[in-house]
Amino acid sequence: MDRLDQMEAFIRVVDAGSFTAAARQWGRSKAVVSKYINALEAHLGVELLRRTTRSLSLTEAGRAYRERCADVLGEIQSLEASVRQDVAAPRGLLRVTAPPGLASHYLDVMTKDFLARFPEVTLDLDLTHRMVDLIEDNIDVAIRVTAPRDSSLVARRIAPVSIVAVASPDYLRRHGTPRNPTDLRDRDCIVDTNFRDQQRWRFRPRRIGGKTETVSVDGPLRVNHPDAVREMAEAGLGIALVPDFVARESLDAGSLCEVLRGRVAFQWSILAVYPRRKYLPVRVRAYVEHLLTHMGE
Repeated sequence: MDRLDQMEAFIRVVDAGSFTAAARQWGRSKAVVSKYINALEAHLGVELLRRTTRSLSLTEAGRAYRERCADVLGEIQSLEASVRQDVAAPRGLLRVTAPPGLASHYLDVMTKDFLARFPEVTLDLDLTHRMVDLIEDNIDVAIRVTAPRDSSLVARRIAPVSIVAVASPDYLRRHGTPRNPTDLRDRDCIVDTNFRDQQRWRFRPRRIGGKTETVSVDGPLRVNHPDAVREMAEAGLGIALVPDFVARESLDAGSLCEVLRGRVAFQWSILAVYPRRKYLPVRVRAYVEHLLTHMGE
């Protein structure tokens, strides 16, 4: 039998002045209310109420218990109200990890815009290329640009990310524009070490029904930041693979050219990854929906 129900029954009987009135107000039978009170007294080993056919009064122990009991139930009600309020409005600390390259392009969406909508949330943003253990490091959400790997986590797809091959106009003038993926074997390639297959670049066939080509590339530069890869490609140091959102401004400005257009076989996604939980905190749900709305466009 639930101890809190017993305590509530006791408070209701004392406040109503009788078992019958308490049962009517609570919507339970008089027998159930009486059973709760008897069980509570048996558990405590003291008599809380003196009962006669005409009256009901508190014992000395009952008076002392009534005060403390009311305090306990009041605290529980306050706690429940606080939890319900949290469900209604996101609040509290939200710990997020993301790669620096992504954050440099979407920082306002990931921070300022979200906090403007939900001012009672405190955002702790950890920018790192390290694949953080969400459980061990107590992270609420990880934003990753990759394919989902860990089945123990929930991965919500925020937006697709195409990977493009790029080079500067100057590099292409000096070394020639590759026409086929195999031409890359004779070119300087800038390697992004965030790729799982760092030096094995995959390309779609030119014609439907053909086979995907995998080309082993090499070059003088290896780096773990897509913005740095883009800058090195703009400087004419080689051909690089970068996410399209990283290269878009440079392509539009003409400081980079896309090569082997539409042939790169890598297809990533921006993912919001979080631990599997029966009850997802409302601030986590709100953050993921915010990203989906503003980055998914």
